[in-house]
Amino acid sequence: MRELARALGPGVVSSSRIHDAFTKPRLPTWGLVEMLVTELGSRTPGADAAVEVKRFHALWDVAAEADSLPQAADEPGQVQEAAPSMLQAATGTDAFAFGRPVPSTLLLADIARFNGHDDVEQGYMRRMLSNLLDRVAEAAGIDPAARRRMDQGDGFLELIDAAVPMTNLLRTVLGVVPTELRTLNRLASDSVQLRPRLVLATGNVSMDGHGWTGAALNDACRLLDADAVRAALHDRTDNYVLCVSDAVYWTTVSQNHPGISTVEFHEIGVQTKNGSMRAWLHQPLSAHT
Repeated sequence: MRELARALGPGVVSSSRIHDAFTKPRLPTWGLVEMLVTELGSRTPGADAAVEVKRFHALWDVAAEADSLPQAADEPGQVQEAAPSMLQAATGTDAFAFGRPVPSTLLLADIARFNGHDDVEQGYMRRMLSNLLDRVAEAAGIDPAARRRMDQGDGFLELIDAAVPMTNLLRTVLGVVPTELRTLNRLASDSVQLRPRLVLATGNVSMDGHGWTGAALNDACRLLDADAVRAALHDRTDNYVLCVSDAVYWTTVSQNHPGISTVEFHEIGVQTKNGSMRAWLHQPLSAHT
């Protein structure tokens, strides 16, 4: 385990976390599995690491789907320890058949200037972003069954159970992301400095056999691609920019919860084909000094 941890790089993943992935009954995050399969596949004679990653991803999807289904009681009359979360219930057969909308939190992450990198650099940066999102989820105490991930190529879309407190998630993003990015980028070469754009939003999302749909998802994607958000990252000296939807601002940010400062968010307007949409950019007070 220690050898694998050293091979993946200092500070990337601990040997205890790797040990848990092999021994604990809980399904490990896909980001961790991908790193391990890539490393082990590259060491195995005759194996194609890329092929093995695809094969294990298919297996992981099946395991994640099974993990999300409500478990039957062991004996008649026995009560289950906990009811399934909203996301767990939504990933059942009925949800796939009928596309039932589920109240959800959306966390989108996109790598700036991704297409300007070669294949090796892109692969490395994707792994680092995946690892960053996993660390946010772990620090926020989000159960693996309460989150789903969609691969966007140059980024990821996280669908998180709305039962996860928004205050906890936003506070964790604000605290963990800049710290982890400093660590990651200090260890990385100049050519692969990770500078993501992040969007945090809420709303109903429907899931079916082909993917996810919903107005909230469409709006979150528009925020991620907004010129104002791209420009904010370009003008910033720190390594990321966070944009929250209007709903997240008024339900969470405006309440001045501990660790979430209202004065560090300012309003922006995002033009869409359906008109102007309001959102809020985070700008740490340290950025003014």
